[in-house]
Amino acid sequence: MNAVIQLAGLETKMFFRDRLSTFWTFLFPVTMIWLFGSMFVGETMNGQTFAEMFVPSWIGVNIVTTSFFTLGTVLTGYRETGVLRRYQSTPLQPWKILAAHAFQGTVIFGISAVLLMVFGMMMYDLRLPEFIGSTLLVLLISILAFFPFALFLTSLAKNTQTAAAISTLFLNLMLFLSGATFPLEMMPTVLQYVAKVLPLYYVIQLMRGTWTEAPITEYGFEAGVLIGIAVVSTILASRFFRWSDK
Repeated sequence: MNAVIQLAGLETKMFFRDRLSTFWTFLFPVTMIWLFGSMFVGETMNGQTFAEMFVPSWIGVNIVTTSFFTLGTVLTGYRETGVLRRYQSTPLQPWKILAAHAFQGTVIFGISAVLLMVFGMMMYDLRLPEFIGSTLLVLLISILAFFPFALFLTSLAKNTQTAAAISTLFLNLMLFLSGATFPLEMMPTVLQYVAKVLPLYYVIQLMRGTWTEAPITEYGFEAGVLIGIAVVSTILASRFFRWSDK
């Protein structure tokens, strides 16, 4: 376990040295909430305030960005440059290497989630989740669903550029069509059906719901979908993840 923590700590230091990754993970979501706040603050949608709608949503979006860019694309780059192959020659078991990256991604996401929540409290009078235990459980289920999901998809890429393209495509699709940025009620009926195909839609529904309305037990279908994605994605990731290009 010490080896996992040490490797995760090293990866975290490397993450914070990358200014671009830091911007997209921490500053971009804050900026987007501020921009949408200038348009929607003071309005209520489906009985929820602006902060109750958008801050939980963007916490969910950050799970996606962390999964694809901090975990999936980085590991693809390590595979392309031979880092993963060199890891295999060390006493570290493969599962410890993946666990270290997953732990590092969870830490990075946790920091970003706290930052967004504090920003929402300071700027838009956001309250703590009404069902905080359920909200934390939603975050755990979402991480278990998206980390292997991103790992599987980026494993299909031959190089870092392709992995980044895949990550960007899926992020933009889910960002604009899942209800994270614009309420689904404002979209055409066809796009509302498309949204329900995207995994982020269910994360957002669970985050918004457990933040203000009801515990996770009232959202059995949404939770079941994410658990199903977690199981299928884990199986696929274990099947297609490669330690080298050879």
